[in-house]
Order: sequence, then C-alpha cells, then structure tokens
Amino acid sequence: MSSLIGIFALGALSLVIVLLPLWQRRSDRSLGSGIETDDIALQWEMEKDRLVKEQHDLDLAFAEGKLSPEVHEVEREQVVADAQRALERLRKARKMNEKIASQARHKPRVYPKYGAALGSLILIAAMALTLHLNGQDIQRVAAPAAGKGQPQIKMADIEKMVAGLEAKVKSGDGNNRDKMMLARSYLVLGRRDEALALYETLLKDDEKNIPAMMALGEIYFNSKNKADWGKSLAYFEKALQVQPDKPEALWYKSLGLVRQRKITEARVVLVHLQEVSKDNKQAQDAVAQLLAELDKNRAPAAKPETPNN
Repeated sequence: MSSLIGIFALGALSLVIVLLPLWQRRSDRSLGSGIETDDIALQWEMEKDRLVKEQHDLDLAFAEGKLSPEVHEVEREQVVADAQRALERLRKARKMNEKIASQARHKPRVYPKYGAALGSLILIAAMALTLHLNGQDIQRVAAPAAGKGQPQIKMADIEKMVAGLEAKVKSGDGNNRDKMMLARSYLVLGRRDEALALYETLLKDDEKNIPAMMALGEIYFNSKNKADWGKSLAYFEKALQVQPDKPEALWYKSLGLVRQRKITEARVVLVHLQEVSKDNKQAQDAVAQLLAELDKNRAPAAKPETPNN
C-alpha cells in the first residue's frame, strides 16, 4: 500500500512540475546569455580587460622593485602586443555582431497542448508502474561506490589539450606564453626532444628569455646522462648574465659546481645567494645546510695531522 501512495504522490508532483511552466507565458521568456556566454565580442572584451590589468600589475611590481627593468620591459612588451591583438579582435567581433543582430526577438508563448500530452503520458506511466508492481513495496538496493575522491584526468584528455595548443602555436596565433606552456606539456608527455627544440626556438627569438634558459637548464640538470650536466650549468650562467641576483639560477649553479667538485666556487655562489635571499627563510635554511655539508666534507682534508709521540 505504501508503494501505491508513493507512486501517486510522485505522479502528482511530476504533473505539477511539468504542466505549470507550460501553462504560464512568463516561463517561456528568454533565458539570456548566462554566466558563460557565447558572445565572441564579450569574450574578447574580457580578454582585453585582463591584459590591461596584467599590464598594470607589471608596472606596479616594477615600481615596488619586484621585477628587474629587463624582465619588466620584456613582459610589458608582450602584454601590450597581446592587448593590441585582443582589441583588434574585439572590434572585428563587434562589427560581426552588428551584422547578425537583425533576428526577431522571441515572444513568450503558452503550450497547453504540449502540457496536456505530457501530463497524459505521466499519468499512464504511473498507472502502468502501479499495475506492474502489483501493490508490493519497492525494495531499493544501493549500488556500491565505484571509488572515492575526485575523478582523475585521463592521458587522452591531456593529449587532446596539447594537440589544440600545438595547432594554435603552429598556426601563428600563439604567443610566447602559449609556446612556453606547450614546451612544458611536451615534457610532461615525455616528448623531451620536442620540448628542448621549442625552448631553444624561444631563446633564439629572445636571447634574454630567462624562463626558457631556466627550463633548459633544469632539463639538462635533471638528466640521467652525465654529459648533459655541463650544458645545464651553461644555461644557468646565461640567466645570471641577464639577472645576476636570480635565486633559482644561483642555487642550480651552486649544485652544478658541487657536481664538478668545484667546492670553493660553489661556496662563493652560495654566499651570494644568502645575501640576495635574506627575506626567504626556506632558501636561507637550504643554503645554510648545504654550506655546512660542504664545510664538513672539507674539514678532514684541511685538518693537519698530529705527530705521534
């Protein structure tokens, strides 16, 4: 009996939910564009505003002394170029929208016939389900959970994203940021040679591209082939020529010198790193620990031998 009451109650609720909007004219009003609009002009306007804000943030960071003049100039030129490109696309999109804006506005309507048809179907389905169950209570068995946590991103999805980014870069629409992202994606997918070639291209186009230098240096530094370790040190030294106080480059250079058993030169670099990273406690701790290890390893060799009596 309880199953019959539940079925009729569910059928009545479904009738109200389905029929009420169909019998009210105001329910057929336009829903608008929503939060994620398909308006190309609005999207380009948002992109333009984002780039202008990014330009302002770069100027603010430069004014506060967080960026060197060289890095600020390179980053600002790129952002300005992107903003100009976004502005041109915005103008084209607005002109296109003006051409297709001649469509008639939607007028709200009521749909009594559709409502009656859907109501009849729901009523028939409810009666058929009641007869099928034959008055027995419904027994619901909960299915076991397939797994816990958030769904993991599949490799196919990553490869699809990389393919789209690769097509954008090859078509000429990609900027330096897109190329850097594509190079990092190549590295994640295990396409090391393609990542190295793209980083080298970025460095060839801009000899002061510090992110590309650091990326190349880290790839060679983490290589299992010892022949690549010398190459990594060369890229870190190039980065320091552009930005002498870059902490990451100083740290990797010191580690590279330690690998080559050049302990004295490594200590000089580490002492300089201590001076330029006074506000970074984590960096200070790491440098102090490495200096202590270097001094500990040098101590036995420097200690004179005591003659036996």
